[in-house]
Amino acid sequence: MASSEQPLDPHVVVARVKTLINAQLKSVLKGEGLPVSGVKSAMQGRIIAHLESYARTGNIEGFNRVKNLVYNPDGASTPTTPRSGYSGPIKTSTPATYSTAHGLGRSIGSVPVGMPPHPYAPVHLVFKDSPFYTILEPLTPIIECRERDTTRDSVDCKLVFSPAVADKLQRDPKLRVMIYCAADTALSPYVKADIAFPHQVEIKVNLDDIKANLRGLKNKPGSTRPADITNLVRKRANYENSVVMTYALTHKKFFVVVNLVRQHSVEELVAKLRSGKSISKEQVICEMISKAQDADIVATSTVMSLKCPLSTLRIQMPCRSTICTHNQCFDASSFLQLQEQAPTWTCPVCNKIIVFEALEVDQYVDDILMSTGVSVEQVTIEPNGKWTVNSKSECSPRRNGASSSTDEDEDLVEIKDARVTSLKEEAPYTPLVMSRTPPSSSREPSIASGSIRSTTGKRPIGQVIDLTFSDDDDDEPPRAAKRHTSYGGVNGATGAASKCTATAAAARLSGGSPRLFKNSSLSDFDSPYIHRNF
Repeated sequence: MASSEQPLDPHVVVARVKTLINAQLKSVLKGEGLPVSGVKSAMQGRIIAHLESYARTGNIEGFNRVKNLVYNPDGASTPTTPRSGYSGPIKTSTPATYSTAHGLGRSIGSVPVGMPPHPYAPVHLVFKDSPFYTILEPLTPIIECRERDTTRDSVDCKLVFSPAVADKLQRDPKLRVMIYCAADTALSPYVKADIAFPHQVEIKVNLDDIKANLRGLKNKPGSTRPADITNLVRKRANYENSVVMTYALTHKKFFVVVNLVRQHSVEELVAKLRSGKSISKEQVICEMISKAQDADIVATSTVMSLKCPLSTLRIQMPCRSTICTHNQCFDASSFLQLQEQAPTWTCPVCNKIIVFEALEVDQYVDDILMSTGVSVEQVTIEPNGKWTVNSKSECSPRRNGASSSTDEDEDLVEIKDARVTSLKEEAPYTPLVMSRTPPSSSREPSIASGSIRSTTGKRPIGQVIDLTFSDDDDDEPPRAAKRHTSYGGVNGATGAASKCTATAAAARLSGGSPRLFKNSSLSDFDSPYIHRNF
């Protein structure tokens, strides 16, 4: 049947054909009565040629039939005009309008020919609210991702901006284009869904990969953020942006949609908390007094930290949830920054599930922060609501002051080193050439004293090992005094040998020859020990 309307465009359907596996290709061929033999490329070419022949002849009925088989190859039969979570059938050339009764608003631009019909898309899909994002309107219809236990699959949607939306995206940096995804559950039509992507997923926008964490925290449902693709799309009117999500090994269905959202920064939310409701100081004191008057509870003083349990820094704006019963607060900015990265929404003090709407500024703790110095880290709170500065928190910051604390002085231990005294008393070093060997008579008392010290059984002062010095010190420890040993009481021979050694060393240093020893008197070497050594 010929048609005078806009010609059929098979390019998007052809791209979908190239993503099918062999079993799906055979299912499409069987539906059209075509042979199913051959390799994968041959089956793809057969389907593409059949589809292009319908487009050339203007056979809309045959074209739609092949397109439905391509987008639903596993289904036994596909209705000609499937219905999704929006009202009205999908047409090939006319724009699609989505029902606002289901919270989907009106589509932006026209739906391309290749937009896949998903007859099992949910009628009602609403995501949980987030203080960081406000969904303005969807930019694509809801697309169903079917189960794939052992294989992989991909969904392709074409994102087209209207001139009004393209102009807003270019002028307002707070407007973002984000991909939302949710898993199918039995309660999906009745409750708000958490953002969750398939475990193995890859998203490409205009052939560029998305570098984002699409898994969230382990065993923490709802800790996944939507995928921001604003910087990857072309913000031009009527330009067809390609968004392809490839996934595999899923045991449940997922639903994906691209939304236009307004992003709220942490600074905006902190200012909103500051100007919103707060827990008054009188209310906190009344709660403390009522708890102290309970006969079954013995109320004692408690210590409250002025540091945030998340950042370990001093709290700037104290806040806590109204459902929490503790007085300990946390810093609003640090908490919101953490939730922006991984939205768990649990209290860092008691681990209760909280929401942004339940956060309020504690005026009692804020008054303590305004009344104390920056160096104060904790205070002591009495059961009647009065508080005093903890003495320990006042002393700890004084580390760089003129006077140190007594606690730090007690940790200092003075170690007296015996080696320092010996280094100071050591005689300066003189070269061997400038020194003269003393006569044997002057050395006898030193030899005797050395022998006396050795017989006492005590180690000399110079030989005491000091463990306070490092092995990397440049100065070597002083060596112990050499012990002089006499051989048969021939002290005269020892003195003569020392004199000869000094003379030989002086001759070598002055460049002389050892033959100078021939003028020496043989009486100086009147010892068998010396004759053996020379």
